[in-house]
Amino acid sequence: MKDQEKTPTWFKVVAILAIVWNFMGLVAFFMQIKMSEATLAAMSATDRTIYENTPVWATIAFAVAVFAGTFGSVGLLLRKKWAYPVFLVSLIGIIVQQSYFFFGSEIMKDAKISSMIMPGMVLLIGILLLFFSKKMIRQGWLR
Repeated sequence: MKDQEKTPTWFKVVAILAIVWNFMGLVAFFMQIKMSEATLAAMSATDRTIYENTPVWATIAFAVAVFAGTFGSVGLLLRKKWAYPVFLVSLIGIIVQQSYFFFGSEIMKDAKISSMIMPGMVLLIGILLLFFSKKMIRQGWLR
């Protein structure tokens, strides 16, 4: 029983890094929804078109992804089993949001491979956090 009570330091480091990662997502989300006219005017025509044409449902999916990811990360740090289903909700939000950019718009048609690095990282980290939380439940470190 004592083994299940004590989690290694690396577990806490992973949980804290997950919180930091998702906090950066929250910052990006709020920067997107609170964008000023001056910031919009300073954007390239392509970036402004992307911003102005993003449907509300993609923005809602973004919110779901980052808020659920943040709550899941806090759950991880608190060693709670509910982190797993919350990370699942976050991953669904990521997939829905990115489905618009990759399949529902013309945004990626002319995109360079470098434009796909961040969306790929977001998806990969979302998947890794989901599997990590599931494994930690099996280890008995989340209760």
